[in-house]
Amino acid sequence: MTEVAVGVLKKDNRILICQRKEGGRYALKWEFSGGKLEPGESVEQCLRRELREELSIEIQSIEHIETRAAYYKDGGVFNVSYCFVSGFDGEPQTIKQNYYGELQSTALKIKEPAAGQVTIEDRKIPCQIREIESSNTNGKTVTTIYYSTAVPPYVLKRESVTTDLEGKNILSETNVSVQALEMPCKISGVMRSAAYVKIVQKTTKGTICTLAFISPDIPGGVVSHSSKELDSTGRLVRRSTLELVDFNANPEKDRPGTSGRKRPARYRGK
Repeated sequence: MTEVAVGVLKKDNRILICQRKEGGRYALKWEFSGGKLEPGESVEQCLRRELREELSIEIQSIEHIETRAAYYKDGGVFNVSYCFVSGFDGEPQTIKQNYYGELQSTALKIKEPAAGQVTIEDRKIPCQIREIESSNTNGKTVTTIYYSTAVPPYVLKRESVTTDLEGKNILSETNVSVQALEMPCKISGVMRSAAYVKIVQKTTKGTICTLAFISPDIPGGVVSHSSKELDSTGRLVRRSTLELVDFNANPEKDRPGTSGRKRPARYRGK
């Protein structure tokens, strides 16, 4: 089951909905803006990132409404967290992105992948080093990705730095690094292997630090995470935790309805 966060944006007694592009999955369907949680992200962190990337807005306030499962005829199964967004900076606009998540309108430089390695617990792991530089009128972002084709969670390290165009002032930094591999983790009474990942996001407004367990055996990947947010003075603003209690990748069969009729099979997640 894929974890998703979406925002219900309200302004001047109007609610924003978006239409999916033609030719893609669920073409021309209407939806609230949002997207999939990345490993180690909380619902709030995901929604802030997605609305910044999709609509070019910065969220001021978020209120969780509910979380419910969504099942589609093509087999898509999503656990959707709906959030009410009543305050945000900027005017929503359509943002188009390329393969690496950069805006289509930005200047892009991609270096040829280079051979390298990442050291985790004294273990040297061969990997590809990919560097992407994107720039627009607001600044320049350089992202370095250390990617392994054999060792999950595959992206073993990711460093991203955004500066002004002159490169003198750092506007934001994000560092994702795997701290340990093959950590034991019990889910539903079964011991599984997970990676221990640290994510640090720094902006001029403060810092968000997240520690997460990531497993390729789990739908969505995230077993659990703990996160804390500090403002620019180092004062604790909020803390959050997420833990997967149970999951079931096998569909139920012959679910009885309230009137005794059978419902379509579905997948369960908790």
